[in-house]
Amino acid sequence: MLKPLNSWLTVSYQPVSLFSLKRSDATSMAARSNLVPTPYAIKMALLKVLIEGEGCAHQANFDSWIQQKFTWIRDLQIHVSPPERLVVNRNGYKLRYYDQTTDKAEKSRPTVPMQDGFVFREWVYLQGVLKICCGETDKLADLEKLFSQINYFGKRGCFFQYLPNQSEQTPQPQLQVSLNSGFTVQPMDDLGEKTTFSKINPFSNQKAALDKDRVIKPGFLPLKLAATNTRYDFYHRL
Repeated sequence: MLKPLNSWLTVSYQPVSLFSLKRSDATSMAARSNLVPTPYAIKMALLKVLIEGEGCAHQANFDSWIQQKFTWIRDLQIHVSPPERLVVNRNGYKLRYYDQTTDKAEKSRPTVPMQDGFVFREWVYLQGVLKICCGETDKLADLEKLFSQINYFGKRGCFFQYLPNQSEQTPQPQLQVSLNSGFTVQPMDDLGEKTTFSKINPFSNQKAALDKDRVIKPGFLPLKLAATNTRYDFYHRL
Protein backbone atom coordinates (compact mmCIF):
# COMPACT_ATOMS: atom_id res chain seq x y z
CA MET A 1 0.00 0.00 0.00
CA LEU A 2 1.31 3.42 -0.96
CA LYS A 3 2.06 5.80 1.87
CA PRO A 4 -0.37 8.77 1.72
CA LEU A 5 1.18 12.00 0.57
CA ASN A 6 1.34 14.92 2.96
CA SER A 7 -1.28 17.47 1.97
CA TRP A 8 -1.83 19.45 5.20
CA LEU A 9 0.45 22.05 6.75
CA THR A 10 0.39 23.14 10.40
CA VAL A 11 2.29 26.30 11.33
CA SER A 12 2.83 28.01 14.68
CA TYR A 13 3.11 31.65 15.74
CA GLN A 14 4.12 33.34 18.99
CA PRO A 15 1.97 36.43 19.70
CA VAL A 16 4.14 39.43 20.52
CA SER A 17 1.50 42.16 20.86
CA LEU A 18 -2.20 42.55 21.60
CA PHE A 19 -4.55 41.17 18.95
CA SER A 20 -7.69 42.79 17.54
CA LEU A 21 -9.82 41.82 14.55
CA LYS A 22 -13.29 43.32 14.23
CA ARG A 23 -16.10 40.83 13.85
CA SER A 24 -17.93 40.92 10.54
CA ASP A 25 -21.11 42.17 12.21
CA ALA A 26 -19.33 45.10 13.90
CA THR A 27 -20.04 48.77 13.22
CA SER A 28 -17.50 51.55 12.86
CA MET A 29 -18.27 52.87 16.36
CA ALA A 30 -18.77 49.63 18.28
CA ALA A 31 -16.73 46.54 17.51
CA ARG A 32 -16.18 43.29 19.34
CA SER A 33 -13.05 41.40 18.38
CA ASN A 34 -12.65 37.86 17.13
CA LEU A 35 -10.68 35.73 19.57
CA VAL A 36 -8.37 34.35 16.85
CA PRO A 37 -7.69 35.17 13.18
CA THR A 38 -10.45 33.93 10.86
CA PRO A 39 -9.87 31.95 7.62
CA TYR A 40 -10.67 35.13 5.66
CA ALA A 41 -8.02 37.14 7.56
CA ILE A 42 -5.46 34.35 7.15
CA LYS A 43 -6.06 34.03 3.40
CA MET A 44 -5.85 37.80 2.94
CA ALA A 45 -2.52 37.79 4.82
CA LEU A 46 -1.27 35.04 2.48
CA LEU A 47 -2.33 37.06 -0.57
CA LYS A 48 -0.66 40.18 0.82
CA VAL A 49 2.78 38.59 1.21
CA LEU A 50 2.38 36.77 -2.13
CA ILE A 51 1.73 39.99 -4.05
CA GLU A 52 4.43 41.92 -2.18
CA GLY A 53 7.01 39.20 -2.81
CA GLU A 54 6.22 38.06 -6.35
CA GLY A 55 3.79 40.52 -7.91
CA CYS A 56 6.45 42.81 -9.34
CA ALA A 57 7.81 39.97 -11.49
CA HIS A 58 4.37 39.41 -13.08
CA GLN A 59 3.40 42.92 -14.14
CA ALA A 60 2.91 41.86 -17.75
CA ASN A 61 0.52 38.99 -16.92
CA PHE A 62 -0.66 40.01 -13.46
CA ASP A 63 -4.39 39.28 -13.96
CA SER A 64 -3.93 35.69 -15.11
CA TRP A 65 -1.11 35.04 -12.61
CA ILE A 66 -2.96 36.33 -9.56
CA GLN A 67 -6.19 34.53 -10.43
CA GLN A 68 -4.32 31.23 -10.60
CA LYS A 69 -2.60 31.87 -7.28
CA PHE A 70 -5.79 33.22 -5.71
CA THR A 71 -7.77 30.09 -6.63
CA TRP A 72 -5.65 27.63 -4.64
CA ILE A 73 -5.41 29.98 -1.65
CA ARG A 74 -9.20 30.55 -1.76
CA ASP A 75 -9.89 26.81 -1.73
CA LEU A 76 -7.78 26.06 1.35
CA GLN A 77 -9.52 24.63 4.38
CA ILE A 78 -8.25 26.26 7.56
CA HIS A 79 -8.39 25.13 11.19
CA VAL A 80 -7.18 27.38 14.00
CA SER A 81 -6.06 26.37 17.49
CA PRO A 82 -5.96 29.26 19.99
CA PRO A 83 -3.14 29.77 22.52
CA GLU A 84 -3.38 28.35 26.02
CA ARG A 85 -4.89 31.50 27.57
CA LEU A 86 -6.75 34.54 26.26
CA VAL A 87 -7.84 37.72 28.00
CA VAL A 88 -10.29 39.98 26.15
CA ASN A 89 -9.95 43.58 27.35
CA ARG A 90 -12.91 45.89 26.71
CA ASN A 91 -12.15 49.56 26.18
CA GLY A 92 -14.11 52.70 25.45
CA TYR A 93 -12.62 55.80 23.86
CA LYS A 94 -13.93 59.30 23.28
CA LEU A 95 -12.58 60.86 20.11
CA ARG A 96 -13.23 63.41 17.40
CA TYR A 97 -13.78 62.16 13.87
CA TYR A 98 -14.59 63.58 10.46
CA ASP A 99 -18.30 63.47 9.60
CA GLN A 100 -18.43 62.25 5.99
CA THR A 101 -22.01 63.51 5.57
CA THR A 102 -20.54 67.03 5.56
CA ASP A 103 -19.42 66.54 1.97
CA LYS A 104 -23.05 65.93 0.91
CA ALA A 105 -24.66 68.65 3.01
CA GLU A 106 -26.15 71.82 1.57
CA LYS A 107 -23.42 74.41 1.17
CA SER A 108 -25.82 77.19 2.13
CA ARG A 109 -26.08 76.08 5.79
CA PRO A 110 -23.25 75.82 8.33
CA THR A 111 -21.89 72.37 9.08
CA VAL A 112 -19.53 70.97 11.68
CA PRO A 113 -17.21 68.51 9.94
CA MET A 114 -15.64 67.30 13.19
CA GLN A 115 -17.88 65.32 15.54
CA ASP A 116 -17.44 63.96 19.06
CA GLY A 117 -17.96 60.23 19.34
CA PHE A 118 -17.60 57.31 21.71
CA VAL A 119 -16.11 54.10 20.31
CA PHE A 120 -15.97 50.64 21.83
CA ARG A 121 -13.07 48.30 21.04
CA GLU A 122 -11.72 45.00 22.32
CA TRP A 123 -8.08 43.95 22.51
CA VAL A 124 -7.06 40.34 23.13
CA TYR A 125 -4.00 39.28 25.09
CA LEU A 126 -2.83 35.86 23.82
CA GLN A 127 -0.55 33.74 25.99
CA GLY A 128 0.96 30.71 24.31
CA VAL A 129 1.26 29.55 20.71
CA LEU A 130 -1.28 30.09 17.92
CA LYS A 131 -1.50 27.16 15.49
CA ILE A 132 -2.96 27.20 11.97
CA CYS A 133 -3.62 24.08 9.87
CA CYS A 134 -4.21 24.43 6.11
CA GLY A 135 -5.01 21.94 3.35
CA GLU A 136 -5.60 20.00 1.23
CA THR A 137 -2.98 21.15 -1.25
CA ASP A 138 0.01 19.89 -3.21
CA LYS A 139 1.73 23.27 -2.76
CA LEU A 140 2.93 22.80 0.81
CA ALA A 141 6.39 24.26 0.11
CA ASP A 142 4.89 27.41 -1.42
CA LEU A 143 2.36 27.66 1.40
CA GLU A 144 4.99 27.33 4.12
CA LYS A 145 7.12 29.99 2.43
CA LEU A 146 4.20 32.42 2.45
CA PHE A 147 3.38 31.73 6.10
CA SER A 148 6.99 32.37 7.07
CA GLN A 149 6.68 35.94 5.71
CA ILE A 150 3.53 36.86 7.64
CA ASN A 151 4.23 38.97 10.72
CA TYR A 152 0.75 40.19 11.69
CA PHE A 153 -2.92 39.16 11.58
CA GLY A 154 -5.89 41.45 12.05
CA LYS A 155 -5.13 45.12 12.62
CA ARG A 156 -1.75 46.47 11.60
CA GLY A 157 0.51 46.23 14.58
CA CYS A 158 -1.00 42.97 15.87
CA PHE A 159 2.32 41.19 15.48
CA PHE A 160 3.03 37.46 15.52
CA GLN A 161 6.41 35.72 15.35
CA TYR A 162 6.57 32.74 12.98
CA LEU A 163 8.12 29.65 14.60
CA PRO A 164 9.91 27.72 11.80
CA ASN A 165 10.91 24.75 13.96
CA GLN A 166 7.29 23.95 14.79
CA SER A 167 5.93 23.58 11.24
CA GLU A 168 4.61 20.13 10.38
CA GLN A 169 3.34 18.45 7.20
CA THR A 170 0.83 15.62 7.61
CA PRO A 171 -1.49 13.51 5.44
CA GLN A 172 -4.49 14.35 7.65
CA PRO A 173 -5.67 17.66 9.14
CA GLN A 174 -4.77 18.50 12.71
CA LEU A 175 -6.41 20.83 15.24
CA GLN A 176 -9.85 19.25 14.87
CA VAL A 177 -12.19 20.32 17.69
CA SER A 178 -13.95 17.66 19.73
CA LEU A 179 -17.44 19.03 20.41
CA ASN A 180 -17.90 16.55 23.26
CA SER A 181 -15.29 18.29 25.43
CA GLY A 182 -16.79 21.77 25.16
CA PHE A 183 -16.21 24.75 22.91
CA THR A 184 -16.72 28.49 22.37
CA VAL A 185 -18.52 29.68 19.25
CA GLN A 186 -16.97 32.42 17.12
CA PRO A 187 -18.33 33.59 13.75
CA MET A 188 -15.74 32.67 11.12
CA ASP A 189 -15.73 34.53 7.83
CA ASP A 190 -14.13 32.97 4.77
CA LEU A 191 -13.84 33.46 1.03
CA GLY A 192 -16.76 32.13 -1.01
CA GLU A 193 -16.02 29.02 -3.06
CA LYS A 194 -16.68 30.82 -6.37
CA THR A 195 -15.40 34.32 -5.62
CA THR A 196 -12.64 35.88 -7.74
CA PHE A 197 -9.70 38.11 -6.91
CA SER A 198 -11.37 41.12 -8.50
CA LYS A 199 -14.29 40.81 -6.06
CA ILE A 200 -12.08 41.09 -2.96
CA ASN A 201 -9.50 43.48 -4.46
CA PRO A 202 -10.08 46.92 -2.81
CA PHE A 203 -8.76 48.63 -5.97
CA SER A 204 -11.36 46.93 -8.19
CA ASN A 205 -14.72 48.41 -9.19
CA GLN A 206 -16.40 45.07 -8.44
CA LYS A 207 -17.89 44.64 -4.98
CA ALA A 208 -17.91 41.52 -2.82
CA ALA A 209 -21.36 40.25 -1.86
CA LEU A 210 -22.00 38.91 1.63
CA ASP A 211 -22.92 35.19 1.75
CA LYS A 212 -21.52 34.79 -1.76
CA ASP A 213 -18.02 36.23 -2.03
CA ARG A 214 -17.56 36.45 1.73
CA VAL A 215 -19.34 33.82 3.81
CA ILE A 216 -19.77 33.68 7.57
CA LYS A 217 -20.12 30.36 9.38
CA PRO A 218 -20.01 29.42 13.07
CA GLY A 219 -16.56 28.34 14.23
CA PHE A 220 -15.95 26.13 17.24
CA LEU A 221 -12.89 26.93 19.35
CA PRO A 222 -11.59 24.65 22.15
CA LEU A 223 -11.93 27.43 24.73
CA LYS A 224 -13.71 27.71 28.08
CA LEU A 225 -14.78 30.98 29.64
CA ALA A 226 -13.16 30.84 33.09
CA ALA A 227 -13.89 34.36 34.41
CA THR A 228 -15.65 37.49 33.25
CA ASN A 229 -16.77 40.95 34.38
CA THR A 230 -17.60 44.28 32.75
CA ARG A 231 -13.99 44.94 31.72
CA TYR A 232 -12.62 41.58 30.60
CA ASP A 233 -13.20 37.92 29.65
CA PHE A 234 -10.68 35.22 30.54
CA TYR A 235 -10.56 32.00 28.50
CA HIS A 236 -8.36 28.95 28.75
CA ARG A 237 -7.88 26.27 26.11
CA LEU A 238 -9.45 22.88 26.69
